[in-house]
Amino acid sequence: MSGDGSTDAAATAVPDLRERRRRDMCSEISLAALELFERQGFASTTVGDIARGAGISQSTYFRHFPTKEQSVVGFDAGLEREILTWVTEADLDSVGLVGIEDIVARFLRRMNAANTASSDRVMRVRRLIVSDAHLRSAAIALDEVVIARLADALAARVPRSPSRLTAETAIMTVRVAFDTWAARVDDGDRDADLAEIYRVACRDLRTVVTGAAPDVTT
Repeated sequence: MSGDGSTDAAATAVPDLRERRRRDMCSEISLAALELFERQGFASTTVGDIARGAGISQSTYFRHFPTKEQSVVGFDAGLEREILTWVTEADLDSVGLVGIEDIVARFLRRMNAANTASSDRVMRVRRLIVSDAHLRSAAIALDEVVIARLADALAARVPRSPSRLTAETAIMTVRVAFDTWAARVDDGDRDADLAEIYRVACRDLRTVVTGAAPDVTT
């Protein structure tokens, strides 16, 4: 999901040992939290429960996540890095919504192809978000933080562009695609393709903006 070669390089860059350990710890904490939320519910789970499930202290937990919500919900950090790197480094003429959509589409295709376990975890999180109003509110609030960072990055590159509207639209479309994917899988469509669902969401966005009749043939 990158727009040029620089983003492809950024996507495949190997993090240093400290960063790999930090990401591994975040992943372990997130998995422990996810399993507890699924088993006993978000409201009944404490940070202490999560820390014990991950085999760490509460102080270690808080070095990685400021709240229990953020242990499972939030915009994908890897995807955000790719988008922001692309906005910063891409040719100025290409910086905009279409370029961001290309970044997202490539990221989702890689996610589907590279790691079934990762896709399964994402699906489990989306189910929690859909079923729990508090988690959904937290997810939307965290999306707003990403939107603000993306809007700032766009404004820095293209000062007179509709940076806030572009950022809001880009992240909203990702959210719609993930929610649609989760709903389709829960309805029994085990072959639902997230990358294709995202492509359709982007197409439907154009339909809404232009007021054209939807093309139901694709």
